[in-house]
Amino acid sequence: MRTRISLGLVAFGAAALVAGTSVPASAAAGDTVTTFSLAGGSLSVSVQPTAALANGNSGSTSISGQLGAVQVTDNRGGTTPWSAAATSTKFTTGTGNPESTGVTYNAGTITTTGIVVMPLATNRSLNATPTQIVGPTGITGNNTASWNPTLTVTLPASALTGDYTGTVNTSVS
Repeated sequence: MRTRISLGLVAFGAAALVAGTSVPASAAAGDTVTTFSLAGGSLSVSVQPTAALANGNSGSTSISGQLGAVQVTDNRGGTTPWSAAATSTKFTTGTGNPESTGVTYNAGTITTTGIVVMPLATNRSLNATPTQIVGPTGITGNNTASWNPTLTVTLPASALTGDYTGTVNTSVS
């Protein structure tokens, strides 16, 4: 009989020990404040390296054509709008012929990704001073904008035959 009581007490003691080490159902909770950072990326513009406008005949007072795809990529991840600007040299033959009298840039249809509020494109006169050609009025986070602008070069009535060359520079800030 004593052996049974001793074994019973040992079993009861072992069960109490195991029960005493388990987590009670009403344990207190604790919060862990967790943080992380997002780093902003770059703002860039890509353009076609060359473009050929439509050819014209002697006596033409303007020549037009598409400049090729332009894309602004904004990976800064913020809300500060960017501005794309362009400049243009005068178009000349390089042989002393009369040069162009004006260059007009129209971005045309602008395709965007991300959250971008973009006004409609309008004709912009270009010269050596940077002129805004495209600029969203609002952005949120990363975004892109793409367009294929039309360039119109105005020529004087005295323009001579030849191959005219000029440079259009596009920048973003």
